[in-house]
Amino acid sequence: MARLLFEKTIRIHFGDTDPQGILFFARTFELAHECLEEYWAATPPGWGFWFQNEEFAVPLRHASADFRSPAHAGELCSAQLHLIKVGNSSVDFKFELYNQTGALLAAVSTTHVFVDRRSFSKMSVPDLVRSQLQSAELGLK
Repeated sequence: MARLLFEKTIRIHFGDTDPQGILFFARTFELAHECLEEYWAATPPGWGFWFQNEEFAVPLRHASADFRSPAHAGELCSAQLHLIKVGNSSVDFKFELYNQTGALLAAVSTTHVFVDRRSFSKMSVPDLVRSQLQSAELGLK
């Protein structure tokens, strides 16, 4: 079951879309990753716990994007990060971007796998990560 973890307001910039309002695919993935970074920065373990941990790394195993509606330069949007699933060794997130009328503009799904930083072998999701994701309060910016 999806659980909203984090939400923030972002502005669509000229460099984010083409003249028809189609989000550039690479920029859509960047927006999703920035939302994930800001979520971890707002948590008690902090940004470095996820992105600079000495024991584990969390590379992407899979990422996909769906484009639903045009996004226009200057438009303010709601960027939402949802937790989809915490598995044995991976975590699934969904990033959604909505315009001010509530229309879904784009959605990005990602699967991150936990690996031992030294051996790069798959490992279990650390308990602190599991508890943070399953009990965190919604962060709003």
